[in-house]
Amino acid sequence: MIRIALAAFVFAAAGEGAGVALAHSTGHESRTAAECEKLPGTAKKGERAGCLRCVARKAKHHWHPDYAPGKRCRPDNDKP
Repeated sequence: MIRIALAAFVFAAAGEGAGVALAHSTGHESRTAAECEKLPGTAKKGERAGCLRCVARKAKHHWHPDYAPGKRCRPDNDKP
């Protein structure tokens, strides 16, 4: 409950422009194999396996574990 109140206060104090920035970045993207290693699962199954396959693609990609299955591996445009 305190976290929600604090988040609402920070959002209100920061103004509208900062609200858009806060909503944009989840901070959960994985762009390297080292970042994928922090995810649950193993190199052969689970979130970690999907992430490792994604970031190993020939064209640059990154992994969003909080997106819907099938939409987690996204082309990397160097933005969240």
